[in-house]
Amino acid sequence: MAGGIDLWPVVDLTDLLDVLDLGDAGPGRFRARNVSSTLPSTLGSQTLAQAVVAAERTVPHMAVQSLHGVFPRGGYADREVDVEVEVVQSGRALATVQVSFRQEDREHARVLAMLSVDEPDFLSHGTTLPADVPGPEDCADLPCALLPWEVRTLGGADAVALDLAGPPSLDVWMRCDKAPDLPGIARALLAHGSEGFLGPTAMRPYPRAEIDRRGGRGAAAMLTQTITFHRGFSLHDWLLLRCESPFAGAGRMYTRIQIFTRTGELVASVDAHGLMRSSGR
Repeated sequence: MAGGIDLWPVVDLTDLLDVLDLGDAGPGRFRARNVSSTLPSTLGSQTLAQAVVAAERTVPHMAVQSLHGVFPRGGYADREVDVEVEVVQSGRALATVQVSFRQEDREHARVLAMLSVDEPDFLSHGTTLPADVPGPEDCADLPCALLPWEVRTLGGADAVALDLAGPPSLDVWMRCDKAPDLPGIARALLAHGSEGFLGPTAMRPYPRAEIDRRGGRGAAAMLTQTITFHRGFSLHDWLLLRCESPFAGAGRMYTRIQIFTRTGELVASVDAHGLMRSSGR
């Protein structure tokens, strides 16, 4: 789903952490459930988070470096999920696995994950955070039902109000200090948390009246999403998501996110391609 923040279901942190505790179902196989949700379909964000866990459980001496998820159809939120991991390649420094999500032999998501061991820098550079970006203490709370932790942005909820228009960009701070401070959990929760602002950023230039004039908001769904983890990080510390949507058209939207630590280090990047149509189609 790639709709506005107002359309997301309420997610509980304890429930989310529980669905990340995948049950073993044999070599390369896990059994999972979905977060409790008012939506009939599974959350793509939760699927990406579970893919991180499944990949790192299968190749335990490595950490996920990148994820590319494809969501051809919606899964059923009220049914358990069979998670199958195929090791495509595994070497000393890199491994590639394919994680498939099925319900009753019906595949609804597939994630290709690359993992790696920690290596020293050979070359080192990265985009830095501009000094004039307001810090979390200068921002107001932004209620986001999908994210059961602290979320702030300049202007708070007014920044994404449906009646107002703004540029197709958004800076969002978030912090989760109530989850275990473990690298794998941090990667999984960030994978889940990155989806919450993809659709809202693309829709910011269009107030409710303009959306209604164009036929009303209809189908909205994430089709593909890629996440790259550059450096280690802790979700117990504030992270800044710099979101921008360079393109929307032809019934699609494209959004990307750069994720920085409080000290300005780039730790992750996200690219997403989604469906966005009017209710008249």
